[in-house]
Parts: sequence; structure tokens; C-alpha cells
Amino acid sequence: MRPRTSITLLCFAALLGCAQKPILQHVVLIDLKDDSASGALVADCDRLLRRIPSVLTYWCGVPATSPAFSRQGVDHQYDVALCVSFDSAAGYKAYLSHPDHLELVTTWKPHMEWIKIYDALTKTPRSDPTTLAKP
Repeated sequence: MRPRTSITLLCFAALLGCAQKPILQHVVLIDLKDDSASGALVADCDRLLRRIPSVLTYWCGVPATSPAFSRQGVDHQYDVALCVSFDSAAGYKAYLSHPDHLELVTTWKPHMEWIKIYDALTKTPRSDPTTLAKP
């Protein structure tokens, strides 16, 4: 393919919305004071976070500690992990102030030993929407 043709195709794809936008990945690791409450926290995350309109993709779970997934060097020193992605800074800000997010934080913060939050801006192409999109 000639360079000029490639540039034309890239511009056309961008105009159609096919070019990937950066996505913010909001990754949260939580250690609870009572490890047995992790199922209830996951249930509340599933109930509250996935229905926030600005959430592009979402998942939540517990450490994969079974022998089938276990390997040296993996840190399992948390009780619940979740990842929420957004396609814009405005969507992320809307999430942070959304009543469902605030309810989750208000309810569960007193039960946390610690919380670690990592926000990463990525230009990695999105995964197949059938695997990660909100139900």
C-alpha cells in the first residue's frame, strides 16, 4: 500500500469514529478488615457500579488463588479487585460524583483495611465488546 493511501485510510477511519480514543482504566484493590465480607463487596460493586451511565466497561472479583491459577510472583494480598473504564475525563468525573459510586464508598470505606487506586490512560485497542461490555 502506498503511503498516501495509508494516510487517506487513517483519516477516513478517524472521521467514521473507527480510530481508537484513549481509555482511562480505573483499577482499585481493596483489603477488607473482615476477609469474609469480600463476596458482599463484590455483589455491591456489581449492583451499583455497572449501572452508572459513564462506565464503558467493568469487572470485579477476588484473587485467583486456586492451584489452577497460582504462580510465583503474583500478589494476592488483597480481597477485592475491580476495574472500571471510561472513554473520557468527563465520564470519569461523572462516575466519581455519581450517587451509586458515592453510596458504595460511604458504605464500604469503614470496612476497609486499605485501598489502592491506580488510574492508567491507555491507547490499547479495546477488547471485543462482547467480553467486557456492561450487560
